[in-house]
Amino acid sequence: MARQLRVTFDQSAERSGLTRAQWHMIAVVSRNPGATQRTIAEALEVREITAGRLIDRLCEEGYLKRDPHPSDRRAYCVFLTPAAQPVLDKLDELAKVHEAVIFAGFETGDLEKLDSLLDAIAGNLAEFRIQREGRK
Repeated sequence: MARQLRVTFDQSAERSGLTRAQWHMIAVVSRNPGATQRTIAEALEVREITAGRLIDRLCEEGYLKRDPHPSDRRAYCVFLTPAAQPVLDKLDELAKVHEAVIFAGFETGDLEKLDSLLDAIAGNLAEFRIQREGRK
């Protein structure tokens, strides 16, 4: 189901002219303004070199900019440019449309229960990961 949701959203987003990697990068930078390439790579779950290439491309296209890091001369802080705002607006619009379609016919109580169950699953996974790392 997660794959179907992702593919459906990706197809809609790609009509705006950006790949999944590009719009995902823009979304991550919007939530983490001034983040370094390393932090962005971790958020995207990709290697730093992969994130760096994508940042380069989006800088060339005018969506992102790099500023020197205030305390680390080897690093740069990545920010959105004003050109990225229409992309974010479009992604927000697409998310609302997809959310309306996905949750059509659900009552408020159903959505609250679903949210609670998903939180429980996330908590179980986090606990399992902590326990597993403790055994290493």
